[in-house]
Amino acid sequence: MGFNNAFALSLSHETVIPSELVQYVVPRFSLKTRIRFDQVESSGDIQLVTVRPEAGAEVMTLVSGETVYITAAGGAVESSDYRAFVDWLVSEPGRATIADFELDGQQIAIPTAADEAAPIEMVIVGNIDHGRELSRDHCRRCHKVDRADKYAGIDNAPSFHAMRTFDDWHIRFSTFYAVSPHKALISVEGSGIEKNRALITIAPIDLQMDDINDIVAFVHSLTPLDLGKPIQFNP
Repeated sequence: MGFNNAFALSLSHETVIPSELVQYVVPRFSLKTRIRFDQVESSGDIQLVTVRPEAGAEVMTLVSGETVYITAAGGAVESSDYRAFVDWLVSEPGRATIADFELDGQQIAIPTAADEAAPIEMVIVGNIDHGRELSRDHCRRCHKVDRADKYAGIDNAPSFHAMRTFDDWHIRFSTFYAVSPHKALISVEGSGIEKNRALITIAPIDLQMDDINDIVAFVHSLTPLDLGKPIQFNP
């Protein structure tokens, strides 16, 4: 079974890495992203290790001296959930979470400095043309997908081109079906998220995980909207 069709990726860590630290960090990531992992004792799809892997990223150093890296096994390296976890761990919120954890009143780990965090390569695997078709069929009711389509979208929903400027656009589009308001009407086969279709009061949208990859590929092909300079505030 491909990783896109699995219920959830599994996560394991070496015994030298305190389990309390992992239990503290992972739920906070899940609360932010709605992405969950099955935690296993060893050989997880995603692994926290202390020996530098061939591919992965450095995320923290334990006060005991060991450097902790995150890596993925096999096809899990291409999973959007894995990429989202890596991005979050080396982001400001993820680093703050690592630094905040204490055991018996003592800090356990020091997050890797932001300028030293090794990013992982983004792999786009979807079909752009199919993603464009899906976006026009389903997303234009709220978002402007094609800037030439003046009748698409609603005022309080940003356009695809505007969202393409977000630093975390890839995570947003990879997991949009799991957050409000989308989760109220979108069902994605293979996501592991079950819905009572009888509670959906409007025409539901049925997708597969490959469709999500196609939408991400289409958004990746868009030119980010020039939003101008950041807003300046007077002190």
